[in-house]
Amino acid sequence: MNPRRLLPPPGAGRLLALSSFLGSIGFGLYLSAAPVYFVQSVGLGARQVGIGLSLAGLTGVLLGVVVGRVADRMGARETTAVFALGLIATLVAVAFVDSFWTFLPVITALSVAEQGWDVSREAVIAHVLKGEQRVRISAYLRSAFNAGFTLGVFGAGLAIAANTRAAYLAVLGGHALATALGAAIFLRLPRVPRVTPAPEQGSRFAALRDVPYLLVAQVASLMRLGDTVLLVGVPLWIVTSTHAPRALAAWLTAVNTLLVVLLQVRFARRADTVAGAARLERLAFAALAVACLLIGTTGWLPMWPAAAVLVLAAVVLTFGEMWGEGARWSLRYELAPDDAQGQYGGAFRLGTAVPTVLGPLMVTAATGTGSFFGWLALAAVFAAVVTAVGPVVRLAQRRRPSLAADG
Repeated sequence: MNPRRLLPPPGAGRLLALSSFLGSIGFGLYLSAAPVYFVQSVGLGARQVGIGLSLAGLTGVLLGVVVGRVADRMGARETTAVFALGLIATLVAVAFVDSFWTFLPVITALSVAEQGWDVSREAVIAHVLKGEQRVRISAYLRSAFNAGFTLGVFGAGLAIAANTRAAYLAVLGGHALATALGAAIFLRLPRVPRVTPAPEQGSRFAALRDVPYLLVAQVASLMRLGDTVLLVGVPLWIVTSTHAPRALAAWLTAVNTLLVVLLQVRFARRADTVAGAARLERLAFAALAVACLLIGTTGWLPMWPAAAVLVLAAVVLTFGEMWGEGARWSLRYELAPDDAQGQYGGAFRLGTAVPTVLGPLMVTAATGTGSFFGWLALAAVFAAVVTAVGPVVRLAQRRRPSLAADG
């Protein structure tokens, strides 16, 4: 494949992709190495780190609507730059954490800055790109993100192997540098004017009263359970209930990443309308259900047949993930009012709270049964969501008369 095909055409899309690539390198560095840094270098307990990261993540998600409103009213590009500076400042502060009580506020500020960067960036995408361009460029961004994230994870592995404070500080510095470079490229995008909300959107947090939109956000975000299946459920299943090689868990993650980098743009093509996105969303959840059934059968198989079926399941799951992400982008942008894209983008992220909190519990419950029936139950959940997609999307469309004909 020609590497140029992995990049969008010159212009705003390419600048966004380069910014995403650089930012994801830093994110991969930090996400993989930070928990080890806080335990090994700072001296916190693993439970303290887990509690702190969970609280910080939840705070960031809950403040997304506030951040989005700021981006709408103050200008999304400039707001993104401010949050990038905030992220760099908190990364510096992370280097001085020496107790749980300094860790908690710093890590919370870091999470808010990360959410602010993401929500504001999406508001920029909504204004500098139009219609099907948003989904197409978002697909390129996801490919770029996965490529950069993989490089960052590799660098984090080197730091963890060294296990010195200097190595962990280099990770923090790398994240800060990558963020600064990504933000510098981002500022080359056209300026997004401040938005004056329409009278019906005049409420400070109108997005939180738009129940149909929130329902779409929740249903679409359940697709993120696929990540938990791949990163938590499959590794646990492999080592506890199959004869497949244990190293296969890591190889399947590599297969997933490679497929996303190479194919995400192609798999998002049919999500350029709300109706197309709804069809793609149903296909995505059906693929997750099939993947769960395939995984469940491997407990009965010898080593190499089990390995082959697990690879097939990972491919099917990844296909579902790519269809689902394409649909999710379209629904997030097209069902939100143009004069409140930031606020609605923050509200859409609230949908990730359920899969983030309940996802590990659901998936570990499925694997914990040690039988096919746990995976059958999880497949049934995804199959049920298939039937819910159409009604909730049509309900949200009725709130947007201009989209009613697209149903």
